[in-house]
Amino acid sequence: LRLLDLTLFACSPTHIAMVEAELNKENEEEPCFDDPAGFLDDIDDEELVGDVLKQQPFIREYENNAILVFGLPAVGPERLGKLKNVLKKIFDNVNSGNNFEVPVDDAGATRGVCFVEWPDRATAEYACNVLDGYKLDKNHTFQTILYSNTKQISKPDESWENPEPQPYQDIGDAWSWMHNSRCRDQFAIQYEKNGCQTVSVMWNIKGHDPEVAGDAERPSWTESVFRWSPHGSFLTTIHSRGIVMWGGEKFTRYRRFTHDNVQFIDFSPNENFLVTYAPSGGRWGEDEDCLRIWNVFTGEQLKGFSLYALTNRDQLPCWPFFCWSHDERYFACAKAPEKDRLEKEKKVNGISIYDSATMDLLGRRSIIIDNLKSFSWNPARNILAYYSEGDENTPAEFGLLEVPSGQKLRTARIYNVAEAQMWWQESGMRLAIHTQRFQKKATKENGDVKYIGGTTSHIEIFDLSDKKDVSQMNIPLKEPFVSLGWEPHGDKLCVLTGNAAKCQPLVYRMDPTKHAPVPMSKLDPVPQLNAVEWAPAGGWLAVLARLSTGGNIVFVDASGAEAKRSNVAEHPGFNKGYWDPTGRYFVTCCTQGGRAGADLGYRIYTFQGRELVRKNLERLLQFKWRPRPPVKLPEQKLKEIKKNLKTTSVKFDREDNDEKVKASQEVIDKRRKIMSAFDLVRHRNVDMITSMRGKRIELRDGVDTDDMSLKNDDLVEEKITVALSTQRTRTTSGEGEDGDE
Repeated sequence: LRLLDLTLFACSPTHIAMVEAELNKENEEEPCFDDPAGFLDDIDDEELVGDVLKQQPFIREYENNAILVFGLPAVGPERLGKLKNVLKKIFDNVNSGNNFEVPVDDAGATRGVCFVEWPDRATAEYACNVLDGYKLDKNHTFQTILYSNTKQISKPDESWENPEPQPYQDIGDAWSWMHNSRCRDQFAIQYEKNGCQTVSVMWNIKGHDPEVAGDAERPSWTESVFRWSPHGSFLTTIHSRGIVMWGGEKFTRYRRFTHDNVQFIDFSPNENFLVTYAPSGGRWGEDEDCLRIWNVFTGEQLKGFSLYALTNRDQLPCWPFFCWSHDERYFACAKAPEKDRLEKEKKVNGISIYDSATMDLLGRRSIIIDNLKSFSWNPARNILAYYSEGDENTPAEFGLLEVPSGQKLRTARIYNVAEAQMWWQESGMRLAIHTQRFQKKATKENGDVKYIGGTTSHIEIFDLSDKKDVSQMNIPLKEPFVSLGWEPHGDKLCVLTGNAAKCQPLVYRMDPTKHAPVPMSKLDPVPQLNAVEWAPAGGWLAVLARLSTGGNIVFVDASGAEAKRSNVAEHPGFNKGYWDPTGRYFVTCCTQGGRAGADLGYRIYTFQGRELVRKNLERLLQFKWRPRPPVKLPEQKLKEIKKNLKTTSVKFDREDNDEKVKASQEVIDKRRKIMSAFDLVRHRNVDMITSMRGKRIELRDGVDTDDMSLKNDDLVEEKITVALSTQRTRTTSGEGEDGDE
């Protein structure tokens, strides 16, 4: 019956009509949805299907999540399954969410390598670190590398040859200036002389104008700027084709480092490594060798870095780019900020530390620190101080990180931090952190931030003098913060507070028995102070008003129980101030790029603030004291010097007096030389007049006018004595009585 019903339905008129309609549709042409000719689509894919594009995968995501594992055994197809089972167990112990592939050749045998994909980049970096050096058996050890890093491996140059041995360049004693019998220091200046940029190395001579050190005054010595090495061993000049180092007593060329269009240079603390940077001229991945690290003593290029690979930018963010540890074992830079799927750059979230022995990333991974703002090395220990920026719900974090263990020695979390800076003490014992805090802030439409209710300044101090623990101290400031400076190897701290019209130096002393620094002195306010410079040996400091109309330099004696102002000097418009390496002299200089309208030149003062030298130079560009090598005397030698200080000071006073006498004798000799030259001209003219005497008498009708002038009694001879130097001496007026000065 069902079969009969279906047959009747198929033969019904309704069914026949439906079949005919379907046939007609097949014969009809389909409608065309193509754009007309000349149509321009003004809607981009981002606007039309932006939600779909967000889900679009990028190859870079998989490159960052994958690693290559080398060192696998080469097995045939019959043992491939067993090898995969072993590898799966090893990889699952790291993270079970992995997917690996073992490539094989045409015969089905393995190639000794496999690709492993992990869930994310952090897991891939962790796996790369863990699996590197893993021993599969006694004959096979894993070696790993991130797949993204393989792109940085370039093909070896086929024309490369072993470098030929270079002859030894003997420049003599690199520290020859340290043997000066008067313990004088050198400095170098760059200025314009006779229309040409000239670099001169000068001796600083107390009581005299500086003198050129031999023939160390050369025009066009550098095409850009010069720089001393950290220990003063070499003078480095920059040229279009690279870097040249000069050293020895006569500044002989020591070594050349070829780097075209180099712009910036930097040394490691012990001057064993040199860092150079030259812009590539291209963009993105075309700067594979723009950052170079050299061995100073062999001239070998140890490593080349891509700026874009390190920063995700094609412009240098800061200089020096690498920060070196005190012993040169490590150098670090900020980790490249990551990007999301829409290529929007995130904040920096880590520090990349490299081992100088291998030039590789320490531990094969960066140290993750979210929202990293800044970091710096301890000057005496392998400890990093970092500042992690906070937001509305997260406090800012300041911490001390030990390297290479990665252990956090101390952290401080502070809410509502608007701005912060860090200062290490040169001894490495203490770290000062200035924080500017707010109560409430409002963000405008243009992105500007306004702090409602103003801000307050605080100074946090991390004390590392105790080896077992790091203590924390706090100094709340009543006035706005300006600047601060640590005594290099002492226990004092100078803080500047106030504003441009009234800035007051505050001196504190660190007392181990107290929980906060003890106020030592409040010095009188001085307008426009903005910098603190301590003498290298401590005890004295100069407080500067750089780039100001008054140009005040306040010299302070902080060697006693109370800090006292010794003198105030003025150098209007100066923009730089430096202590010499011994702390005996201080220089202020006004160079190009400073305050407009200021007279270019430099002035040298004693450590007490008495002006010794004033020199105006045309287009002064640089002034740099020559650093001294860090040679430390034994404790026994120091005790001997302190014991014999009175005897030694008498010897120095005698040498200073001899120097003054020598200076006076030089003046006398100079005057005698001038007088001798005058007498020579005078006698020549007298002889000429005498030879013409007869003719004069004949022309004057027999009258001898020369004889008349000799009989003139109106002439008076007077002798004038000029004192070349004066000295006060104490004389005894009588026995048992005090002497008169």
